Amino acid sequence: MKKLFALLLSATMALGMLASCGSPQNNTPSESSGISTPAVSDGSLKLVLSTADGSSTDDKVPTPWYNRNLATNLMFRSLFIADSTLTSVKPDLADYTVSNDGLTYTITMKDGLKWSDGEPLTAEDVVFSIETAQKSATVNAIYTSAFAKIADMKVDGNVLTMTLTDPYASMADVLAQFAILPQHVLKDVDPLSIDSDPFWQNPVTSGFYTIDEFKVGNYFTLKPNENYEGTAPKIKKVTVSYVTDYVTAAQSGLADYLYGNATDMVEALSKMPNYTANEVDVLFYKYFIFNMKGVDGKENTAMQNVAVRKAVIEAIDRATLSTLYPSATVLSSGVPNSYDAYNGFEYKFDAEKAKADLQAAGYDFNRTFKICYYNNDQTSIDLINTVTYYLEQAGLKVESTLSNDGTTDLFTTRDYDLGFKGKSAFSIDEWYTEYLSSDALFANIFGGDTAFDGLVTELFAATDEAKRNEVLKELQALEQEKVYKVPVFTVGNYVFLSNSLKLPDGVKFCNPLYSCDLDFANWEIA
Repeated sequence: MKKLFALLLSATMALGMLASCGSPQNNTPSESSGISTPAVSDGSLKLVLSTADGSSTDDKVPTPWYNRNLATNLMFRSLFIADSTLTSVKPDLADYTVSNDGLTYTITMKDGLKWSDGEPLTAEDVVFSIETAQKSATVNAIYTSAFAKIADMKVDGNVLTMTLTDPYASMADVLAQFAILPQHVLKDVDPLSIDSDPFWQNPVTSGFYTIDEFKVGNYFTLKPNENYEGTAPKIKKVTVSYVTDYVTAAQSGLADYLYGNATDMVEALSKMPNYTANEVDVLFYKYFIFNMKGVDGKENTAMQNVAVRKAVIEAIDRATLSTLYPSATVLSSGVPNSYDAYNGFEYKFDAEKAKADLQAAGYDFNRTFKICYYNNDQTSIDLINTVTYYLEQAGLKVESTLSNDGTTDLFTTRDYDLGFKGKSAFSIDEWYTEYLSSDALFANIFGGDTAFDGLVTELFAATDEAKRNEVLKELQALEQEKVYKVPVFTVGNYVFLSNSLKLPDGVKFCNPLYSCDLDFANWEIA
């Protein structure tokens, strides 16, 4: 009944004002842009990238330091390869040992490694990549939080000695995700603008493939990297198309591999006989963020009062919202309710109390309360329309706006009160890294508050489960006191494979926004 109620709301109310949150919109599918798409029966592996949610743009290949995907993983390697749980690694570009005190990593690179242009791939590239990522504007917080613990890096031939200031239990796991980039090509590029450098239209790569053809605004193709020293892939060509809708791409024959969790996509692809669904157990958070204050001094005074933020959450029935997604589980912190570390707190839905609390907090009901979101799938639109309805019942004037560049609009332009976003998390730790004062993105809305820094540092260092649980409970209490961001629910993720693909036995998929061992060299096109 709740799902029907939410869907009826979204179907009958034109509540979402789909003006951009500061950026121009382009909801036209790339495949209808007037540029002919590549042939879909040429024996290539067909992948797609979304330009609808701000995670990809159609003028470059996906950059690997924020979200990874299969196309990125086929081009760029890390020091190590993770298993499907992302918590156990084996050598790839390098092997390693760790000192007993957990402070010294000795990383030994393979001999004879080369970039796709034939230049040597060395330990110096690793140092360059880590140092550049620490200065870059757009980097996954799992990297910045881990690399902040590095006190020193020394190179002697093919050996890199990395010394930490404090133990960091997940350092090897993080390094298994971090893509190494070529120093000889990028050494003079400003780290703040590295994501927009022309390098990404014809990048020098280290993985199975390198760029063959690039049609800006439409697609690019990959060919085998002749300098890859490992087992060559059986698939000799990969075609990666830019699209705004995965279901349309599947129907058009543009995709052999897709992933997602939106109900409309999961239901549509599950009904297509030429696709097989693989459910992946991941920590995929859907959550609200409040825009309060940036480290640049730009403030949103209306959201400074924590009583207002709490009342806004009180006004929203998150249990009803969860019925819009498959396998959704409501939670009230970064720790799922089923975990031993869960502290038992729950946000309660109470519309009347929310309205009274907003009045008591002195909220100006004449102002427009702005929501910004960046997923344009129907499930997300239904959710935002339902949230808008709930807030209007609490007396707010609401404007919901759709962005086509979520990162810019949520963390740079910042013309909103409440943001809705997703995070396919590496671990619970990643949820809490967003609270760090050093996080380049979230410091722009949380004001660079240092209150979480000490506890997050303790969490990173904890290897004992009892200690981790203790720290997690303290972190939950702090986040529920501050109310900077609030999870709505976690959702399962799905990987869909076309019947054209033949995979070797034993392949187990991991979180599709990270990298793990998929035995890709033995994938085949039927």
